Amino acid sequence: MNDSSRRIFGFIIGLLMGLCYGLVAQLINVVFLPGIPLYHPGSGLLGSILFMALGGGLIGVIAAWPEEAIPGILLSSLIGALLTILLSFPRTGGSSDAIWGTIVLLLLTFLPRAFLFLPMAALVRWVLSVWERELESVDFSVKKLALSLGGVVLAAGVLGLLSLYPSFGRYALANTNELVKRGMAAQNANNLPAELKPVDGFINGAQGTYTLELSDNPDLLPVQRPIASYGEQEYAVFVRFENGFHFGCAFTPTYQEPSCGEY
Repeated sequence: MNDSSRRIFGFIIGLLMGLCYGLVAQLINVVFLPGIPLYHPGSGLLGSILFMALGGGLIGVIAAWPEEAIPGILLSSLIGALLTILLSFPRTGGSSDAIWGTIVLLLLTFLPRAFLFLPMAALVRWVLSVWERELESVDFSVKKLALSLGGVVLAAGVLGLLSLYPSFGRYALANTNELVKRGMAAQNANNLPAELKPVDGFINGAQGTYTLELSDNPDLLPVQRPIASYGEQEYAVFVRFENGFHFGCAFTPTYQEPSCGEY
């Protein structure tokens, strides 16, 4: 297998892995949270799936670029970590404090992120090695080619299952969605649910369609909230209306009512 063939196959393998992962990762929460308008960065649900597919193709072609496997695996892992960082920036909420906090967090997690991409890059090179060995002979096994490719694509889909939000995160999204609906049905500020009364401008701003985004970093919201017990995961849900109005709610386990406010 020459250099150009190896790189083309690497792109195709990575593309299929990214597509399968993207389909499962993006649709699993839609299935488990029917009727809730989940936020998808970029161009929506289809755009997110396409981004993951192309990202997988990019990781695949970089992994396949050098003749030696290890440099390609390491380089593609670093590029994969960089892609996730770029994808995270639009989700900071827009304030300078949130942006700088996200930058620090991303720098601290860069190497762990890169480590997560190592298996994908290694699988691309493994499939390429199988294909290269098989295609050296005119009596190559189509079954081996198909099984090796199908196995890694299936593994990518199984990995996508890990994108399912935890049960408390799903509760936070469902609770926030119900709060928004009740708030939009209120005739005036006095009739708003108690959780939404601290949100300035809700009556006038909460108009039209909106999306909900789950975050495991409630510190991005400048609101007072109960102190969580050690080891308990808190969440924030960011509500964005198409007209530009936005706010968020922080959820602490064992407490029924969220703490909502602007950000």
